[in-house]
Amino acid sequence: MTTLARGSSEITTAPDGFVFMKVGSHAGETFDEILRRKNTEFTKAGKIFWGYGGPTLHPINQVQPFARTRLQGGAEIYVLMQFIDSHAHPDIVPATEYSADAVTWQPIPDGIRVTGSRYALVLDEIRPGDLEIVLEDYQIALGNSRGKSAADYLQGHIDKACLVRGDKPNPVAVPKPKIRKVEFFARLQEPYAVLLK
Repeated sequence: MTTLARGSSEITTAPDGFVFMKVGSHAGETFDEILRRKNTEFTKAGKIFWGYGGPTLHPINQVQPFARTRLQGGAEIYVLMQFIDSHAHPDIVPATEYSADAVTWQPIPDGIRVTGSRYALVLDEIRPGDLEIVLEDYQIALGNSRGKSAADYLQGHIDKACLVRGDKPNPVAVPKPKIRKVEFFARLQEPYAVLLK
C-alpha cells in the first residue's frame, strides 16, 4: 500500500487536487542537503520557503487562488514532489524580500534562506512519501491551460502545475500511462506562495 504519513493520519491515495513539482539538486546543493536545510528552516521559522522559477506556476495568479479554492472546499492543500536528477545552477543570490501581493514587501524571515529563485511556495515540514500518481487522471486546474491533461502538459521543461482530478474518466484506455512517483510532500501554508527579490 502506498501512503503519505502526516502525524498520526495517513493519505493512502493521491488527493483530488494538489501542486505537483519535480525537484532535485539546485544552486550548488544536493537535494539531500536542501532537504536538511529546509527542515531546519521549519524548526527555526515555522515555515519553509521552497524556491522555484519559471512562468508556469505564478504565486499570485495560480498558486494562491488554487490553494484558497481547495481550502474553501474543506481540503488541505499539498505539494507532491517527484525527485529527478537535476543539476540546475542558477545564480546563487539569496533573496532578501518577499511579497504575497506584489505591492507590500517584507524581509525574508529569520532562519530562512532561498537562493536562485523568483518565487517560493510556503510550506510546512517536508516529509518522505511513497505514492504513485497517474498523470492521465489529472488536469490543469487554472490558467490558459485549464482542463488540459496533466500527462500532455507536464512535458519537456514544464515541471510543475496545479492539478485537479479530471471530471470525466478517460474513455480510451491508455496503454502506457504516465506514472509519477512522489517521494516527498508538504502542506502549503498561508500565504501559499510568494514573489521574491
